[in-house]
Parts: sequence; C-alpha cells; structure tokens
Amino acid sequence: MAMFGRHLEAIRGFAPEEIVCYGMGSPSSSQVSQWQLALILEINDVFKLPVLAFDPVTSDCDIEVLSKLGVSAIPENEEAKRRASRKTLFFMPHCEQFLYENVVAANWSKETLGRVMVVGNRFSGYRDAQGGQEFADKSPHLARMIDSVTVIEFPSEKALKLRHCPYAFTDTSIQFIEPEKISLIKF
Repeated sequence: MAMFGRHLEAIRGFAPEEIVCYGMGSPSSSQVSQWQLALILEINDVFKLPVLAFDPVTSDCDIEVLSKLGVSAIPENEEAKRRASRKTLFFMPHCEQFLYENVVAANWSKETLGRVMVVGNRFSGYRDAQGGQEFADKSPHLARMIDSVTVIEFPSEKALKLRHCPYAFTDTSIQFIEPEKISLIKF
C-alpha cells in the first residue's frame, strides 16, 4: 500500500463514514473485479467502515463471498443515485459516465456534494474525449463542477506491476471537491 500513500492520506483527510461500491463486476468470474475488490478491502482495512456494493452482474455466489468479506450487498439497482447522508467514498472504477453523473446529480447541493469522494475514471477524460459541449449535454452536473474537482491519479499500470491483470485501474483516480471550492460551483 506504500504506492498509495497520497491516496490514503486524501481519503483520511476526507474522513469517509461509509464506502459504496458500484460496478465492481463479478469477483467470481473477473480478474479485474478481484483486483478491485482486493483494493477496496485493503483500503477498508485501514478505515474500518461499512462497505456496500451493487453490480447487476453480481451472482449469488459473489454476494455470499462479499458477505463473508464484510461487504453488504445493496439489494436493488440504485443506478448510482444514492444521496450521501454522510461522507461517502464511492468506489466506481471503470463505470459508465452516466453513473458518475448520477452520483453527482443525486448530491447536487452545497450541503451534500462535499460528502462525496469518487474513486473511478477521471471525469476530465470523458470531457477530453467528447469535447466540452457533448460532455455538458451528457453530464451537465459533472460539467458544472469539473474545474473545481481535486484529482489524485492512480499509479500507471507499469508502476503497479499487475502482470496478470494490467488494466484493473486504468485511468483511475480519486476525485472530490475540497470544502473551499464548493462555493465556486453554481448550484
């Protein structure tokens, strides 16, 4: 975990009270899912938080294994529209763009957006690939906050040395709004 020291410090500074995992896939059938699950368990080994997870491809076997590892299954598809009633680390590597938009839209206020930290694809990567207008059309909330987001990128695949599963964390970063930047966003 030494390679993730900056990331753990950012999470510690954010002080999450729960972890919500969306889109992790099926650990029983995907190496990428296994690596992502391993990372969330390592993170939680430090923070000792409630961990909740949902993915539509999760099997009954996955749910049983996750339960034994201390991860509670979210019983229905929330479509990533969970309102953060407390500081929440949303763990969402490689999710679709609309799911990141849904998390932000569900928490679109000065009071709640500061309770959201996302581990997932860089929002700016979508903007760069689509262009500003298309990005704003698809993800209006992300577009309005993107310039205020603090981004801490994960180490490269080469640095991570995941030989058997090199793409588990491609383009992954921690993203959040620092308290002093919340006022810069037009809600």
